[in-house]
Amino acid sequence: MSADTISQSEAARRAGVSRSAIQKHLASGRIISDGNRVDLASFNEWLNLKKEAQTGVQPPLPPEVQPPPEVAPQVVTLNCSSSPDLEPAAGSLLDMKSALLLEQNAKARIKQLDFDQRSGSVVEIAVVTARVGKEYAAVRRKLLALPAEHAPSIHRCKTVADVQERLRVLITRALEELTADGGSTIPTGV
Repeated sequence: MSADTISQSEAARRAGVSRSAIQKHLASGRIISDGNRVDLASFNEWLNLKKEAQTGVQPPLPPEVQPPPEVAPQVVTLNCSSSPDLEPAAGSLLDMKSALLLEQNAKARIKQLDFDQRSGSVVEIAVVTARVGKEYAAVRRKLLALPAEHAPSIHRCKTVADVQERLRVLITRALEELTADGGSTIPTGV
C-alpha cells in the first residue's frame, strides 16, 4: 500500500461525501486514482478547491448562542367586527388564541370569496374586461357602419337640422338594437 494514496472510503469520510460521489469525481478526472485507490495529492487539491467554493455559501457557525433575555410577549387583541382585514403590526407577537382567531378569519374570508365566485356575485376582472371590450367593439362597429349604410338618405336631407335629426334617429336605432341584442353582458355563473 502506497503512502501517497488512500482508499475511496477514506476519501469519502474525509470529504464528508458518499463513496459514489468520490467515484464520480474520479470518473470525471477531478481526482486522480491509482487503480482503486485515490491519489492523496490530487484529493487534497480537490478538497481545498471544494472548501474554497463553499466559503460564503453557508454562514460560519455562530459562537455559542446565549438565550435572549426574557421579554414579555406583546399581546394583540383582535376585534373581528371592527375590520375584516385586521393584521398584526410588523414585529408584534400574538398569543395563541389571537393567532388561531386570525387564521380562522383568513380561512373564512377565503371560503366566502369562493362562495361568492360560485354564486356569481363576484366575477374575475379579466372576464369583465373581456366582455366590456367586446361590447365596446360592437358599438364601435355599428356606429362606424352608419355613414356607409345611410349616406344616400343623409345626402337627400335639405338642411343641417334635417341631417342632425336623421343622424340622431339612426344612432338611437343602432344603440337600441345593440341593447336588445346584448341583454346581460356579464355571465352570472362564471
